[in-house]
Formats: sequence, C-alpha cells, structure tokens
Amino acid sequence: MPVKYLLTYGLAVMILAPGGRAVTPNPKNKNIKAILSVAKKRITNIISLNCDTLAIPDDTIPDVIIPAGTIQVSTNHPGQFNNGIKTLGCGSYNQQTFVGPKSAKLQWKGLFESKTRFYISNTKLRLKRDHSELDEDKNQKTGWLVNCDNKDTNIILINGAKDVVNGLVKKALLSTTLYYAGQKLEFKYYGVKYTLYTTGFKKNGRIFNYKLFLLAKVKGGYFNQLLASLPPDVSFGGGGDMSTKVEIEFAGDMDGDKIPDFIISESGYAFGFSYLYLSRAAGKKAILKEVSFYGNTD
Repeated sequence: MPVKYLLTYGLAVMILAPGGRAVTPNPKNKNIKAILSVAKKRITNIISLNCDTLAIPDDTIPDVIIPAGTIQVSTNHPGQFNNGIKTLGCGSYNQQTFVGPKSAKLQWKGLFESKTRFYISNTKLRLKRDHSELDEDKNQKTGWLVNCDNKDTNIILINGAKDVVNGLVKKALLSTTLYYAGQKLEFKYYGVKYTLYTTGFKKNGRIFNYKLFLLAKVKGGYFNQLLASLPPDVSFGGGGDMSTKVEIEFAGDMDGDKIPDFIISESGYAFGFSYLYLSRAAGKKAILKEVSFYGNTD
C-alpha cells in the first residue's frame, strides 16, 4: 500500500489508502513497520518536533491531512518593512510610532463594511490630538485620534499597496478566533478549500505554544503556512502580561487574485497590534506575506 498522505494526531499516524480511505496502521503488524518508519520521517518534515516555531512533543495536533510534498512556510513578524506599505485603523493612538501629522497627507484606501457588503475605497484621514494613556497629566494630549471621511465601519486603512484596488471584496472570514489547540476550520473561497488549524498544549486550563496554520492548494502547489505563533511560555488568552489573544479580524481578497488576504490581530495586557497579510506580495513561495502592522503599547 503506497503512502500517499500522512495525518498526525497526537502520537497517532494515519495513512490515506488508495480511494481516499483513511486507515490507522497497527504498530504490532510487522508488515507495516517499514511504512511507519517512512511516516515518522515525513511527519518530522511536516510538523517538526525539534523546531521551536512549530509543534513540540506535547502539542495537540488536529486531524489535518497534509499531502506529501507540501511546502512548509513560517511567517515571522519582521518588525520593520521596506516595502512602503503603511496601515492604520480608526481609533486612538498613544504614540507617534504609527501616526503623525504627515499621515493625513498620504493617500489612503480603506476596507469598509456596510450593511450589505465589504468594499475598498479611497478615503481621507482626519487627525486630532487626543489624550494618551502614557500622558502623566490628564490635560496632556500627546496621542492621536484617527478617523476618516467614510461613514461605514472601517476594518483597516492602507497606504502604498499598489495591488490593493477599489471595489467589492468577497468576505471569507470575519472576527474569527480558534481558541483551543487541535482546532480545525475549513472554508471554501472561489472554489478552493482552505484549512485553518491550531496546535499547542493545555496546562492549568490555558493553551501554551499556540500556533495558527493555513493549509491550501494554491499557486500550483500545496502550502502549509504558519501564520501566527506565541512563545511557549505565553498562554493564549487568560490574564496577566504573559498571555495573548490571536484573532482573524478579516479574510478576503483585497489584491485581486482570488486568494484570501488576512488581517490578524494579537492583543495582550498592555498592547494590541494588527498585521496585514497579502497573497500577491508572497509570490509563488507562500500563500501570504506579512506586509505591514499597526497598533498600540502602554
């Protein structure tokens, strides 16, 4: 029986037999030992147990089938970008890291939500000084309040992304959170199946080593991309400064290639950031590429 696909679930290994039937090999069967040996090697390449950016031995792994030959991609927050793309959201900012007097002079596009649709449109920023949580005096106003001239709900503001064009946007996901390790969410977008799934382990009622992956067949091949990850000692959710929440604010095609682009937020005790991932910018080496971020820290 040829090993076509491999499936990991905890310490179990499943093989997709010809015809698409999933079978669980019996490790006591001598005839299957060779297949299990090959399976273990391939699983190491798929979800590495020795890489701190992927799974570790105690992690819960959902029943996700990852085809052989899948390209593994790890998305890391670079901290700085040289692509000229800037992002903002309407609201208050404590510092000038993302907002300043020059921001209003830039040409912005906004992703907006009306009662019936999502769309991208040109918009102008309206800035005014605002009280910052970092101000020592209640009368100080060192922060900024950002608004725009569109009355619909703003999801994100984008400057400098040439591939993002005005028009309707087909929504794939909105305000979606996978709270637990071992979760899986499948959705179809323009006829292509996408699988979001999480890994991690539960300790004292919290999830640690949280990872969020996106699996899909696009751009001529299968990709398994790590979109977001938390350090092993930082829990998903909960309280305190060693906890973080990861949320998919929006997924939908903003750059016109029928592949969903993502806005993913990470928020904790004294910070909140939103990250923009675009598919065209990733080229043929990944599903998505992180191109910009914005947010607040106290």
